[in-house]
Amino acid sequence: MDADLELVEAVLQGDTNRFGELVSRHQLAAWKLAYSLVGNMEEAKDLSQNGFVKAYRHLRGFRRGSKFSTWLYRIIANECKDFLRQKGRQPSLVSLSSDAEDDDSPPFDLPDPAKDPREAAHNRELAKRLARAIGRLPMKQQMAFILHHLNGLPLQEVAQLMDCRVGTVKAHLFRANESLRFSIGTLLLAEVRR
Repeated sequence: MDADLELVEAVLQGDTNRFGELVSRHQLAAWKLAYSLVGNMEEAKDLSQNGFVKAYRHLRGFRRGSKFSTWLYRIIANECKDFLRQKGRQPSLVSLSSDAEDDDSPPFDLPDPAKDPREAAHNRELAKRLARAIGRLPMKQQMAFILHHLNGLPLQEVAQLMDCRVGTVKAHLFRANESLRFSIGTLLLAEVRR
């Protein structure tokens, strides 16, 4: 039996302290998911915590044949979507590179492979522009892109999280990639003209 499922069963049998183990196993991924959608670490922590509370309250509704992480991430993604709807915002994409001046940078930023400080600064600027381009995508394309490419979720899990078929996710990703390919081409062309 899957370790998550064993923990779920233990909690359902009355050992409620074991839920803390589920939280520990999935906390960083939950923060990362929430942060990639709302773009603010404090809000991400609150939203992921709300997601864990909802998961605990509705644990009896969890289908044993499903993957716990997918179920949990769907709850957290829905928390984020509801939060953004209330704020009248779209999901926002976090910066793809670390920036020491950014107090709200997450603990999971990707390292910049540039060795030259000028190249690193250039890469940060391109990452910001790319983030803005991703932020302009329609919500479903943006969600599919963030979940699959930035959070590394398989297509099947993205489909479950977005409550659609895998083919629909592929279509959203194709359209997002085409739009970003155009945006990146425009960015690179502007860089060449400098």
